[in-house]
Amino acid sequence: MRIKIIILILLSICMNIYAQVEIESTINDVKYNINLIKFYIDKGEYDNALEYIDKTLEESSVKDSLFFLKGIIYRQREDWLQASEFFAKSILYSSEEQIIIDRLLEFELAIFLVSPLSAFDIVSISVTKAQTSQKQMGFLNILAKLYENNQLYGEANDVYKTILQETDETEKCDLQIKIITNNIFQKDYITAIENLEPLIAHNDSIYIGKLLFLNYISNVSLENYDEAKSSLIRLYLDYPNNVNKDEMLSGLADIFEIQGKYLISWFMLNELFKISNEVQKFKIQNDIERIKRKICEIKAIGDQFEYFKPVFELEKQHHATDDIE
Repeated sequence: MRIKIIILILLSICMNIYAQVEIESTINDVKYNINLIKFYIDKGEYDNALEYIDKTLEESSVKDSLFFLKGIIYRQREDWLQASEFFAKSILYSSEEQIIIDRLLEFELAIFLVSPLSAFDIVSISVTKAQTSQKQMGFLNILAKLYENNQLYGEANDVYKTILQETDETEKCDLQIKIITNNIFQKDYITAIENLEPLIAHNDSIYIGKLLFLNYISNVSLENYDEAKSSLIRLYLDYPNNVNKDEMLSGLADIFEIQGKYLISWFMLNELFKISNEVQKFKIQNDIERIKRKICEIKAIGDQFEYFKPVFELEKQHHATDDIE
């Protein structure tokens, strides 16, 4: 009896050792195959690489890496449809957060080179198959960009509104700005203004410059010149070096001209002239000459600087303070 028990124990130990060796052998085989696949890809021998990928996929647990390598091969062949499909599969099978981020970038680059209908299908299917929020939000963001790229701004906004529901407060303003920008592209300026008002009232220093500029575009498109002017004046005074400075100065010059305030319009054109290239300066100079003629034609100039303090007035106030001291 004791001998039988010893034999059973020895058999169990042997089976465990054999199983462990088999697992290690399989792991080693997979690692070897992946290294061989990478070697073939580097050499440009894509058919051999694909053959080893398909063989390894049958028994491998690292399907995400194999699908990704397959995507790289088709990307090298500029077969963007298949590259996109395999990059999407690699994301769906991936579990590490940083790897998912990196592969989403690769997928995005490829999918924009696919025909729109096929691209919409691939991304939409990927959204439904995504098992984690990170993957789903990643695919949804790409779907929204695809819609925008094809001027389907309403569809893009529907996607952004879905993403908004799963987004924390710190990232919501970026999405809302995208929605407002798409409202403007749709020429739905009233909705854009409605969406802008609470964001501008919040007065977030990170976003306020961009929000004011979007508010200007929306209002000037509706010929609400006073509202448009208010946004631009605040930009001019508080954010004089914002990225839209040339459009800001040009917009102010146009609005002041429309409202008959030719002197301040001339001033804004001169400011614009200073930051423009030689081609732009030719047109701006013509605009300046036109405004100068209008100034000469009017009899009463009035207070043209109600929103601004001229430099010489500021200097005068400074000297007066010095005299008192």
